[in-house]
Amino acid sequence: MNKKGFGLIELLVVIAIFVVVIGIPYKLFIQELKTTVREVSLSKTSIENVPALEIIRKDIETAGLGLPWDVSGITYQEASSSSLPLYSFNQDEFNDSPTNPPRAIIGKKDNKTGFSYLVLKSTAFGLNKASSHWSYIDDNGSLNIWPAGNTANYNNFEKGDRVIVMDAGSRTLCGRSMYFTITKDANSADNGTIYYGLPSLPLSVYLVYGVSNKNLGAPFNRIDYSLYSGGDTKSECANGTYTLGRSIMQQNDNGSMTFTTYPLLHCVADFQVEFGLDTTGNGNIDTWKQDITNLNAKNIRDELKQVGVYILIQNGTKDNNYNYPYDNVSVGKRYFNLTQITDYKHYRWKILKLVAAPKNLE
Repeated sequence: MNKKGFGLIELLVVIAIFVVVIGIPYKLFIQELKTTVREVSLSKTSIENVPALEIIRKDIETAGLGLPWDVSGITYQEASSSSLPLYSFNQDEFNDSPTNPPRAIIGKKDNKTGFSYLVLKSTAFGLNKASSHWSYIDDNGSLNIWPAGNTANYNNFEKGDRVIVMDAGSRTLCGRSMYFTITKDANSADNGTIYYGLPSLPLSVYLVYGVSNKNLGAPFNRIDYSLYSGGDTKSECANGTYTLGRSIMQQNDNGSMTFTTYPLLHCVADFQVEFGLDTTGNGNIDTWKQDITNLNAKNIRDELKQVGVYILIQNGTKDNNYNYPYDNVSVGKRYFNLTQITDYKHYRWKILKLVAAPKNLE
């Protein structure tokens, strides 16, 4: 009798061939999947970096806007001492209160960790609508009201805005107190300062800047940039990296100050800031420093031309199949030792560079 079928040997051969045929594309699929995940992670990190750098650039360019140059007769408050675990100094290291003119940009490098700390001051840095409002009083004593059809209409004051008034030439704070409270919404039919709770001043040109909708403890707002570690650190960040925070000084109704910190960049290994100075007055930068705390407000207005920011950041997530080729990385003028970061070899690292020119110092 003729019996047809498959023997055990034949079946095993077929299974082996099947496994090989299926295994090759599966292995390729796994490799492609890993590559895709890595590329998505790198792309995500790069996309997140762009707006963060633009925020820093805009803040540097805005620093100095609305700052008085002379605060004679005025006493104000600023940052109170608070613990900064990654720094050997407190936030009040950069205070100009109670009687000195505010410095638009100030910063230094910490001796303990080598990380930089950057402070920027401007009326425009508040987390409120009032800080985006400004106008001027012309030499006839009339308050400029931006017309409803004008694109600058959003600058108009609103009832409750706390504003400062300064002489346009000397930038001296004017009036009976540090600030004034706007008593009504801007109306083009009323341009007399008396309608808005502003002081009666000798005929001249005055600048009026909104600062907050709270009672002011200081005639300006402030932003601090620094590294910190905390609960909002991402799980994919290498051990030994930190978060670059953007801390905004908020005015309270009782005249005190509180800082609210917002995470700007995660997985940051190093943060360096350098200040380009023209010390000879010829218009060209002749020196770069990382500590300008010895300069006063006028020195900074006259000498500071550029601010360089350098950030060493983790690029993507951990990759056990990757080995970073360097132990030391140049971050601005500093050589950062990556070996202090756990398993640093299996991470990709990137230097973010930004050089910005302040536009509101003169």
